[in-house]
Amino acid sequence: MLKKILMFSMTLLLFSCGTSKEKSGGKINIGKNIRVIDIVPEDITKLNISSGVIEPLNEVIEVTKTGGTVAKVNFKNGDRVKKGDVVVVLTDQDVYSAYLKSQATYNLNKSDYSIRKNNYNKFKQLYDKQLISEDEYLIKKTNFVQGESNLKNSEAAYLSAKKDYEDLVIKAKIDGVITDLDIKKYEKINPNTEVVTVVNDSKMLVKTGVSVHEIEELSIGNKAKVEIEGLRNNYLGSVYEINPVANKESKKYQVKIELNNDEGKIKKGMYSKVLVETGIKNGYLVPKNAIVIKELYSYIFVVEDGIARRIKVERGYSNNEKQEIVSDELYSAMKLVVDGQFMLEDRDKVNILN
Repeated sequence: MLKKILMFSMTLLLFSCGTSKEKSGGKINIGKNIRVIDIVPEDITKLNISSGVIEPLNEVIEVTKTGGTVAKVNFKNGDRVKKGDVVVVLTDQDVYSAYLKSQATYNLNKSDYSIRKNNYNKFKQLYDKQLISEDEYLIKKTNFVQGESNLKNSEAAYLSAKKDYEDLVIKAKIDGVITDLDIKKYEKINPNTEVVTVVNDSKMLVKTGVSVHEIEELSIGNKAKVEIEGLRNNYLGSVYEINPVANKESKKYQVKIELNNDEGKIKKGMYSKVLVETGIKNGYLVPKNAIVIKELYSYIFVVEDGIARRIKVERGYSNNEKQEIVSDELYSAMKLVVDGQFMLEDRDKVNILN
């Protein structure tokens, strides 16, 4: 009887040990819930990001060579003008007197030249017929050459004085907007003073720079996105000009971006951020929030056979909400973790949610 009781007790003990061992050794490993997408190679638009100041494509700065007194100011800053409109009128007695004097001298020399030319032609005919001496002929020829020289010199002086006089009336050389006009009627203006600027603001420019690696694939007409400080809307421009010589200090090649300004909202001097397309390459683009930063390095998580694997990547070109990643471990159709990645560790078991 005692033997049966002992055997029964041992059986219960063994059963009990096996059950607890099963419980402790059979721990359920629950995977972390994630969502994934396939990553595949695609064309990536390479962008150069820089800054620049807006300036007009065309502008004319009017400088008075002679100076003078302001007689009329027909426009003010911000007014629109047409080519040929009289903006400012100056007066200067010395300029006017020099013009009249040079005109009189020129007219006098024209008359004198005509007389000397006629005399020369007559004496040449006589000399050709051997009716006068060579000395007489050469005197008339010298007089004619001197008269011709006097005429040319006086004509040059007259044309210069005439231009100075005509330039007292300052006209718009292009259609545009009046800027930098800061003079008053009866004010005395010194020579070589900038009087007014006319800006054609229908087309604007932004100057920026690209590296030697980017200029190889850059060409006239490439698209550029321009974000202008103070304006809500971004503007789409294009490459207007490429300087083939690098700047000595920055070692970059200057590029000018042209912008249409039909609404006239873009103003000279505005600050802008410029994103210039510098070519297309093939690579892997992933959502920026799929990248995990740890100890200043960039990582992504991919899923292989239900296990999360961490891959160290380098960042390439940024394209709006996506980021190019570079690594020798990448291949097409990898399962990239895009939700739940920040809770993962390398080799974690995962459950992929739909």
